Amino acid sequence: MSGHQTVGVVGLGRMGLTLAAGFSRAVGAEGVFAAGRSPASVARLRAAVPGATVLPLPDLPDRAEVIVLCVRNADLPSVLDGLRPRLGPRHVVVAVNNGLLLRVLAEAVEGPVAKLIPSVGNEAGVGATLLVPGERLTERGTEDLLALLRAFSTPFVIAEDQGRAATDLASCGPALLAAAARAMVDAQQERGAPLPRELAEQLVMQGLRAASRLVGQGAGLDEVVQRVAVPGGNTAAALDAARDGLTAAWHAAFEATADNERSKPAPELG
Repeated sequence: MSGHQTVGVVGLGRMGLTLAAGFSRAVGAEGVFAAGRSPASVARLRAAVPGATVLPLPDLPDRAEVIVLCVRNADLPSVLDGLRPRLGPRHVVVAVNNGLLLRVLAEAVEGPVAKLIPSVGNEAGVGATLLVPGERLTERGTEDLLALLRAFSTPFVIAEDQGRAATDLASCGPALLAAAARAMVDAQQERGAPLPRELAEQLVMQGLRAASRLVGQGAGLDEVVQRVAVPGGNTAAALDAARDGLTAAWHAAFEATADNERSKPAPELG
Protein backbone atom coordinates (compact mmCIF):
# COMPACT_ATOMS: atom_id res chain seq x y z
CA MET A 1 0.00 0.00 0.00
CA SER A 2 1.24 3.46 -0.84
CA GLY A 3 2.02 5.99 1.86
CA HIS A 4 -0.52 8.22 0.13
CA GLN A 5 -4.07 7.21 0.96
CA THR A 6 -6.02 9.87 -0.96
CA VAL A 7 -5.73 11.05 -4.56
CA GLY A 8 -7.50 13.94 -6.25
CA VAL A 9 -7.97 14.07 -10.02
CA VAL A 10 -8.71 17.36 -11.78
CA GLY A 11 -10.18 16.93 -15.24
CA LEU A 12 -12.34 13.98 -16.19
CA GLY A 13 -11.54 13.45 -19.83
CA ARG A 14 -10.37 10.03 -20.92
CA MET A 15 -6.98 10.36 -19.25
CA GLY A 16 -8.49 11.63 -16.00
CA LEU A 17 -11.00 8.79 -15.89
CA THR A 18 -8.27 6.24 -16.61
CA LEU A 19 -6.12 7.56 -13.79
CA ALA A 20 -9.03 7.83 -11.36
CA ALA A 21 -9.91 4.18 -12.01
CA GLY A 22 -6.25 3.19 -11.73
CA PHE A 23 -5.66 5.01 -8.46
CA SER A 24 -8.81 3.41 -7.03
CA ARG A 25 -7.01 0.07 -7.35
CA ALA A 26 -4.31 1.42 -5.05
CA VAL A 27 -6.28 3.37 -2.43
CA GLY A 28 -9.83 2.12 -2.94
CA ALA A 29 -12.63 4.10 -4.51
CA GLU A 30 -13.21 5.90 -1.20
CA GLY A 31 -9.71 7.35 -1.47
CA VAL A 32 -10.34 8.94 -4.88
CA PHE A 33 -11.68 12.50 -5.14
CA ALA A 34 -12.31 14.35 -8.36
CA ALA A 35 -13.30 17.68 -9.84
CA GLY A 36 -14.95 17.79 -13.26
CA ARG A 37 -16.38 20.56 -15.37
CA SER A 38 -19.50 18.98 -16.82
CA PRO A 39 -22.34 16.75 -15.57
CA ALA A 40 -21.48 14.28 -18.36
CA SER A 41 -17.88 13.89 -17.17
CA VAL A 42 -19.03 13.47 -13.58
CA ALA A 43 -21.50 10.80 -14.70
CA ARG A 44 -18.71 8.94 -16.50
CA LEU A 45 -16.61 9.03 -13.33
CA ARG A 46 -19.47 7.66 -11.23
CA ALA A 47 -19.82 4.81 -13.73
CA ALA A 48 -16.08 4.08 -13.84
CA VAL A 49 -15.35 4.51 -10.11
CA PRO A 50 -18.70 4.26 -8.27
CA GLY A 51 -17.29 5.03 -4.83
CA ALA A 52 -15.29 8.11 -5.81
CA THR A 53 -16.27 11.50 -4.39
CA VAL A 54 -16.90 14.49 -6.64
CA LEU A 55 -16.02 17.87 -5.15
CA PRO A 56 -15.87 21.50 -6.22
CA LEU A 57 -12.35 22.31 -7.36
CA PRO A 58 -11.45 24.57 -4.37
CA ASP A 59 -12.39 21.79 -1.90
CA LEU A 60 -10.11 19.15 -3.43
CA PRO A 61 -6.99 19.99 -1.36
CA ASP A 62 -8.98 19.44 1.85
CA ARG A 63 -9.48 15.78 0.99
CA ALA A 64 -6.61 14.69 -1.28
CA GLU A 65 -2.90 14.41 -0.53
CA VAL A 66 -1.87 13.84 -4.15
CA ILE A 67 -3.50 16.09 -6.75
CA VAL A 68 -3.20 15.05 -10.39
CA LEU A 69 -3.85 17.77 -12.97
CA CYS A 70 -5.33 16.11 -16.07
CA VAL A 71 -5.98 19.34 -17.94
CA ARG A 72 -4.47 21.12 -20.92
CA ASN A 73 -1.58 23.52 -20.46
CA ALA A 74 -3.91 26.39 -21.37
CA ASP A 75 -6.22 25.50 -18.46
CA LEU A 76 -3.51 25.05 -15.82
CA PRO A 77 -3.38 28.70 -14.65
CA SER A 78 -7.11 28.86 -13.87
CA VAL A 79 -7.09 25.40 -12.27
CA LEU A 80 -4.17 26.31 -10.00
CA ASP A 81 -5.88 29.58 -9.11
CA GLY A 82 -8.89 27.54 -7.99
CA LEU A 83 -6.78 25.16 -5.91
CA ARG A 84 -4.18 27.56 -4.50
CA PRO A 85 -6.12 29.01 -1.50
CA ARG A 86 -6.09 25.60 0.22
CA LEU A 87 -3.02 24.12 -1.44
CA GLY A 88 -0.09 23.75 0.94
CA PRO A 89 3.33 22.14 1.35
CA ARG A 90 1.81 18.76 2.27
CA HIS A 91 0.24 18.34 -1.18
CA VAL A 92 2.02 16.56 -4.00
CA VAL A 93 0.97 18.19 -7.28
CA VAL A 94 1.33 16.00 -10.37
CA ALA A 95 0.99 17.26 -13.94
CA VAL A 96 0.41 15.04 -16.97
CA ASN A 97 1.65 17.59 -19.51
CA ASN A 98 4.93 16.51 -21.06
CA GLY A 99 5.59 20.01 -22.40
CA LEU A 100 5.33 21.65 -18.97
CA LEU A 101 8.68 22.21 -17.24
CA LEU A 102 8.64 21.00 -13.65
CA ARG A 103 10.50 24.08 -12.42
CA VAL A 104 7.59 26.20 -13.70
CA LEU A 105 5.08 24.10 -11.79
CA ALA A 106 7.33 24.08 -8.69
CA GLU A 107 7.41 27.89 -8.69
CA ALA A 108 3.59 27.98 -8.66
CA VAL A 109 2.99 25.71 -5.62
CA GLU A 110 4.54 25.21 -2.18
CA GLY A 111 4.81 21.42 -2.07
CA PRO A 112 6.53 18.71 -4.08
CA VAL A 113 5.74 18.32 -7.76
CA ALA A 114 6.09 15.57 -10.32
CA LYS A 115 5.22 14.81 -13.91
CA LEU A 116 3.28 11.69 -14.89
CA ILE A 117 2.83 10.35 -18.42
CA PRO A 118 0.24 7.54 -18.64
CA SER A 119 -0.44 5.21 -21.57
CA VAL A 120 -3.58 3.69 -23.03
CA GLY A 121 -2.80 0.27 -21.57
CA ASN A 122 -3.42 1.71 -18.12
CA GLU A 123 -7.13 1.42 -18.91
CA ALA A 124 -6.67 -2.35 -18.69
CA GLY A 125 -4.25 -2.24 -15.75
CA VAL A 126 -1.15 -2.75 -17.91
CA GLY A 127 1.36 -0.69 -19.86
CA ALA A 128 3.98 1.84 -18.83
CA THR A 129 3.67 5.01 -16.83
CA LEU A 130 6.52 7.53 -16.77
CA LEU A 131 7.28 9.44 -13.58
CA VAL A 132 9.52 12.52 -13.47
CA PRO A 133 10.12 13.56 -9.83
CA GLY A 134 10.56 17.25 -9.07
CA GLU A 135 13.33 18.62 -6.88
CA ARG A 136 11.25 18.80 -3.68
CA LEU A 137 9.96 15.24 -4.03
CA THR A 138 11.91 13.04 -1.62
CA GLU A 139 12.96 9.44 -2.22
CA ARG A 140 10.14 8.35 0.06
CA GLY A 141 7.69 10.57 -1.82
CA THR A 142 8.83 9.12 -5.13
CA GLU A 143 8.44 5.57 -3.84
CA ASP A 144 4.95 6.39 -2.54
CA LEU A 145 3.93 7.60 -6.00
CA LEU A 146 5.47 4.51 -7.62
CA ALA A 147 3.44 2.33 -5.26
CA LEU A 148 0.28 4.04 -6.48
CA LEU A 149 1.27 3.54 -10.10
CA ARG A 150 2.19 -0.13 -9.69
CA ALA A 151 -1.46 -0.87 -8.94
CA PHE A 152 -2.34 -0.34 -12.61
CA SER A 153 0.89 -0.05 -14.62
CA THR A 154 4.61 -0.70 -14.84
CA PRO A 155 6.15 2.63 -13.79
CA PHE A 156 9.53 3.98 -14.86
CA VAL A 157 11.35 6.90 -13.26
CA ILE A 158 12.95 9.09 -15.91
CA ALA A 159 14.74 12.42 -16.10
CA GLU A 160 12.84 15.37 -17.53
CA ASP A 161 15.10 15.61 -20.59
CA GLN A 162 14.20 11.99 -21.42
CA GLY A 163 10.49 12.80 -21.46
CA ARG A 164 9.89 13.36 -25.18
CA ALA A 165 11.71 10.23 -26.35
CA ALA A 166 10.27 8.07 -23.56
CA THR A 167 6.75 9.35 -24.25
CA ASP A 168 7.11 8.50 -27.95
CA LEU A 169 7.77 4.89 -27.01
CA ALA A 170 5.58 4.38 -23.93
CA SER A 171 2.57 6.63 -24.47
CA CYS A 172 2.46 7.13 -28.27
CA GLY A 173 3.82 3.61 -28.78
CA PRO A 174 0.57 1.60 -28.56
CA ALA A 175 -1.12 3.79 -31.18
CA LEU A 176 1.97 3.81 -33.41
CA LEU A 177 2.27 0.03 -33.23
CA ALA A 178 -1.44 -0.39 -33.98
CA ALA A 179 -1.10 1.98 -36.95
CA ALA A 180 1.92 0.03 -38.20
CA ALA A 181 -0.10 -3.18 -37.97
CA ARG A 182 -2.96 -1.52 -39.86
CA ALA A 183 -0.46 -0.48 -42.55
CA MET A 184 0.46 -4.16 -42.95
CA VAL A 185 -3.18 -4.90 -43.71
CA ASP A 186 -3.39 -1.92 -46.09
CA ALA A 187 -0.32 -3.12 -47.99
CA GLN A 188 -1.73 -6.61 -48.51
CA GLN A 189 -5.06 -5.14 -49.62
CA GLU A 190 -3.32 -2.81 -52.09
CA ARG A 191 -1.39 -5.76 -53.51
CA GLY A 192 -4.69 -7.46 -54.24
CA ALA A 193 -4.27 -10.23 -51.65
CA PRO A 194 -7.26 -12.62 -51.77
CA LEU A 195 -8.15 -11.93 -48.13
CA PRO A 196 -11.21 -10.10 -46.81
CA ARG A 197 -10.06 -7.11 -44.77
CA GLU A 198 -11.68 -8.46 -41.61
CA LEU A 199 -9.71 -11.71 -41.89
CA ALA A 200 -6.48 -9.81 -42.62
CA GLU A 201 -6.99 -7.64 -39.53
CA GLN A 202 -7.69 -10.69 -37.36
CA LEU A 203 -4.49 -12.36 -38.54
CA VAL A 204 -2.40 -9.26 -37.80
CA MET A 205 -3.97 -8.87 -34.36
CA GLN A 206 -3.16 -12.49 -33.57
CA GLY A 207 0.42 -11.69 -34.54
CA LEU A 208 0.43 -8.77 -32.09
CA ARG A 209 -0.95 -11.00 -29.36
CA ALA A 210 1.68 -13.65 -30.05
CA ALA A 211 4.52 -11.12 -29.92
CA SER A 212 3.09 -9.62 -26.72
CA ARG A 213 2.81 -13.04 -25.10
CA LEU A 214 6.40 -13.92 -26.00
CA VAL A 215 7.67 -10.62 -24.64
CA GLY A 216 5.59 -11.15 -21.50
CA GLN A 217 7.31 -14.48 -21.03
CA GLY A 218 10.70 -12.76 -21.05
CA ALA A 219 11.73 -12.75 -24.71
CA GLY A 220 13.49 -9.62 -25.95
CA LEU A 221 12.60 -7.96 -29.23
CA ASP A 222 15.64 -9.40 -31.00
CA GLU A 223 14.74 -12.87 -29.75
CA VAL A 224 11.20 -12.62 -31.12
CA VAL A 225 12.65 -11.65 -34.51
CA GLN A 226 15.19 -14.46 -34.44
CA ARG A 227 12.59 -17.09 -33.56
CA VAL A 228 10.70 -16.30 -36.77
CA ALA A 229 13.30 -14.97 -39.20
CA VAL A 230 15.13 -18.12 -40.31
CA PRO A 231 18.18 -17.16 -42.44
CA GLY A 232 17.23 -17.36 -46.10
CA GLY A 233 13.51 -17.58 -45.27
CA ASN A 234 10.62 -15.35 -46.26
CA THR A 235 10.53 -13.42 -42.96
CA ALA A 236 14.25 -12.62 -43.19
CA ALA A 237 13.75 -11.38 -46.74
CA ALA A 238 10.83 -9.22 -45.64
CA LEU A 239 12.86 -7.71 -42.79
CA ASP A 240 15.77 -6.90 -45.09
CA ALA A 241 13.43 -5.20 -47.56
CA ALA A 242 11.54 -3.19 -44.92
CA ARG A 243 14.34 -2.20 -42.54
CA ASP A 244 15.41 1.13 -44.07
CA GLY A 245 11.85 2.23 -44.75
CA LEU A 246 10.68 1.36 -41.23
CA THR A 247 13.56 3.27 -39.64
CA ALA A 248 12.88 6.30 -41.82
CA ALA A 249 9.18 6.20 -40.95
CA TRP A 250 9.92 6.15 -37.22
CA HIS A 251 12.41 9.01 -37.61
CA ALA A 252 9.66 11.04 -39.28
CA ALA A 253 7.10 10.12 -36.63
CA PHE A 254 9.34 11.10 -33.72
CA GLU A 255 10.42 14.34 -35.38
CA ALA A 256 6.73 15.19 -35.80
CA THR A 257 5.99 14.67 -32.08
CA ALA A 258 8.94 16.90 -31.15
CA ASP A 259 7.84 19.61 -33.61
CA ASN A 260 4.25 19.45 -32.35
CA GLU A 261 5.34 19.78 -28.72
CA ARG A 262 7.62 22.72 -29.53
CA SER A 263 4.77 24.49 -31.34
CA LYS A 264 2.61 24.69 -28.21
CA PRO A 265 3.24 27.66 -25.93
CA ALA A 266 4.19 26.88 -22.33
CA PRO A 267 1.74 28.17 -19.71
CA GLU A 268 2.58 31.02 -17.35
CA LEU A 269 1.46 29.78 -13.95
CA GLY A 270 2.35 32.78 -11.81
